[in-house]
Amino acid sequence: MVLNIILWGLTALIGILLLILFIPFRLAVSGNIKWIEQQKSGSTQIQFGGLNHGISVSPFPSIHIGVGRFDHPLFSFSLPKNSKSKENNKTSKQKNKSTIPYLRIGKATIGKIHFDQFSLNGDLGLPNPMHTGLIYGWSQSLGGLIKSKKLDITINPQFNNRFETDMEGHFRLKFIPGKVLWQAMKTYFKFRK
Repeated sequence: MVLNIILWGLTALIGILLLILFIPFRLAVSGNIKWIEQQKSGSTQIQFGGLNHGISVSPFPSIHIGVGRFDHPLFSFSLPKNSKSKENNKTSKQKNKSTIPYLRIGKATIGKIHFDQFSLNGDLGLPNPMHTGLIYGWSQSLGGLIKSKKLDITINPQFNNRFETDMEGHFRLKFIPGKVLWQAMKTYFKFRK
């Protein structure tokens, strides 16, 4: 009887784990920055889960985590700011050697992550009007080069010789955690030999 309950519990746990690994998830990052004269404000939000539900993390201006619907989470909490900074005294050669396998794993798994949407809109003004024009020209050429419903770049240049910006951006990625994990493991064991 006890063995039967344990087996059914393990089967249910493995089923839930496989369901979580092979359901498509979305990772969405959105934020805005507003800097007009000396007044600065901004915010960032990272959403992980489905279209409307999941885990949301707001790392800026303060760390805030919520679970449930993105607009009205079931519960949320804030983390205190950590003022301590960690110092690392490793040489650059040691860092470079230790990061190469991780870079290879990252390159291999990027193929399993699909771009879903990118948008950037708002007003942009830099102290040098030439720089404003260059960024505006690059954004228009990129938007004209890639015609897609998934890409929306709308920048309104402000040629007023001061740094004034009010931008809002959003990008979203879609992936299946099981496929990404499988590709990462294959690459790790391939380069470990």
